[in-house]
Amino acid sequence: MDKIRLLALTLLLASAIPPVNAALDTPQSTPAGKSWVEKRVEQYPEILWLADENVRKTEEGQESPTSSYSEQLFNRQYIEFDRTLMTLHVLRLILDGSDAAYETFTADQPADVRLSRDSFRSVHHDGQSLVKSGWGGMTEPQIIQTMETALILGDMGKSKRARELFGPLGAHAPDHDDFYEEMIRLLSQNPRLSPSFYRLSPQAKELLAKIANLAHYGHITHLEGGSSMFDKLRSNFPDSFSLSFDLFIHTCDVAGALGHTNPRSSLMFTEPTCRAVIAAADAVRVLAAPEKTAADAYDAYVSRRASWLGLNPNTPVERVLTRVGAMLRLFTLEEGALLREAIAELDESEREKVISALEIKKNDPMVRTPTYMPALLVNLYNNQRLGESKAERLKQAVMIGVPLLSKILDQHRKALIDQQADPSIPLNFNRIAGVAKTDPKFFHRPFWIDKEGNVILIDAVMFDGDGVLVDTEYLKFLDIYMEAAKRLNIRKKLL
Repeated sequence: MDKIRLLALTLLLASAIPPVNAALDTPQSTPAGKSWVEKRVEQYPEILWLADENVRKTEEGQESPTSSYSEQLFNRQYIEFDRTLMTLHVLRLILDGSDAAYETFTADQPADVRLSRDSFRSVHHDGQSLVKSGWGGMTEPQIIQTMETALILGDMGKSKRARELFGPLGAHAPDHDDFYEEMIRLLSQNPRLSPSFYRLSPQAKELLAKIANLAHYGHITHLEGGSSMFDKLRSNFPDSFSLSFDLFIHTCDVAGALGHTNPRSSLMFTEPTCRAVIAAADAVRVLAAPEKTAADAYDAYVSRRASWLGLNPNTPVERVLTRVGAMLRLFTLEEGALLREAIAELDESEREKVISALEIKKNDPMVRTPTYMPALLVNLYNNQRLGESKAERLKQAVMIGVPLLSKILDQHRKALIDQQADPSIPLNFNRIAGVAKTDPKFFHRPFWIDKEGNVILIDAVMFDGDGVLVDTEYLKFLDIYMEAAKRLNIRKKLL
């Protein structure tokens, strides 16, 4: 379908949208079945853009196609479709707030980390306070609709269809959060490009434009970068309602993150995760005081995470271990001790390289926060091939994953200094995070960073015995082909 026909179809869909005040389903605590899924698709047609083979899926967690939302509709699994629908499911459970909703929300969580009733009630209270606020003159259904629309549109940067529609209009960012910001700016000028956005009230449209990509709270929670993660918030700190709304949407996004693995219960939003999300939000709110800096907010959060692990954030090695622990979603003193043991097992020169690469420094040429580093480490940690016990796998995740991260970060910094990489494009570890789920033994192979910041392992099976490239989908650009051939020291034939 060409761009003009696609745009025409979008406009046709928008013209058939019910008005803003159309009744919304009342949140229920019952599991979401096929009829509920069909209603969500009818109400938010853009979600179908995620039911596509070309979607840039997040490589974390194992798929569960037999019970997924997409399996119910399409007889096959689409991970990002499932994850997004799960965010709507957990939203309705949170807004419901009943005992039955709590039991559904936490049913499949491990008992030792199960979200407490008090924490669930607190999140419910946060959501209901927003819904009943009357902000901007909006009704309760309109605010719920705004929440759902934010969750639906938030990951559209992963969709090839969305990029085909908005790319010609100026949305080109490789990073899906940056793309979302560009897309919302375009929708503010021409809301008919998105049926879901178009039917929002003017106040809701203004709200979503105000908070689009204001901060990446997941990056903050997992300490994926330095104080620059707070810079946009520091320069444009929002009003109380807008910030609370944005943080609540993030909570629902986190709670639905493993919806492709379990479509009924939130596997991700456990009690420790809730603590981390609250701590990150507290750090963000440090910036409400005009005299506070991004460094103040960052240091407050680092200190809190370090205290949970029994680490000293004032020493370089333990400050780095605090970052690694946050990426691995670790919370206990015992886990902090295991981190110390694992880093100590690296030889001294390797350990120094790791500390140098992961310690946050001023004037770092890497101004953008890398993405999906936690996915790589978590997938290693959960890989049963690396050990029977969690302690064994944690050590292996550190000893295999952290040196690899440091090597890639060092190479990317060198490319930035040599002006061989675009500093506005963040480094993206998502593809090799997928390798961590299956065969981390391949991590010894050379890697390449493509023009969109994707870290890609160069696999010898890409070439036949004569050095002819046989997997044209694995690497996209000709210069990468040439570099791969050179580094593998084989003859390359251009077809």
